[in-house]
Amino acid sequence: MEMRRFGDLSGPFIAPARGGIASSLIILLHGWGADGNDLANLAHPISIRFPGAAFFVPNGPAPCKMNPAGREWFDIDDRINGPIMAAPFINNALADALDILNLSASALALAGFSQGGMMSLHCGLRQTAAPAAIISFSGTLLLHEDLIENSTSAPYPPVLLVHGTEDEVVPFQFQAASRDMLQARSIAVETVDCVGLGHGIDPDGLSAAIEFLAKYLPT
Repeated sequence: MEMRRFGDLSGPFIAPARGGIASSLIILLHGWGADGNDLANLAHPISIRFPGAAFFVPNGPAPCKMNPAGREWFDIDDRINGPIMAAPFINNALADALDILNLSASALALAGFSQGGMMSLHCGLRQTAAPAAIISFSGTLLLHEDLIENSTSAPYPPVLLVHGTEDEVVPFQFQAASRDMLQARSIAVETVDCVGLGHGIDPDGLSAAIEFLAKYLPT
């Protein structure tokens, strides 16, 4: 693992486990008050299935107002303007990383936890060139009014929503609300209920995410 910068974001970068040129790129966006190191350990179990994948786990662009040692994508109290203001940081980093690694958007997966899951949905659904897949762990779709019915010219990427049934931070019922908003726009969406899990990622949820990615990403 090394520290890399793409666009204006820096964080842990994990090269493909098999070495050589990356066949895909998986971006992992951390939750509120954490940083890239919080999710960097997910690269190892995912890389077993995807030895050609590179991973970038960027730090959020601003210090967390409640935990200055951590980072945030946006002020947790501003769920409307916050994602819109944070999106360019992520979008520029994605474009820069794909360009440097010589990959197309079809080889990109965007995933995140909690606030990072919110941003993975916000950014992933609004890319000019759609990524291969989006995964949100314990997140929710914050803004949806600008998402229109799917078109054959610019299809939305498939989405996986993974959520603990006992989540005390982002309530479990947000998963169904997000699913319904996505389905209403003809976006392919799958859900995984992690029974008894609070606000976190468990082995079952991670395994489901890996199986989901296996349908869309090169190994």
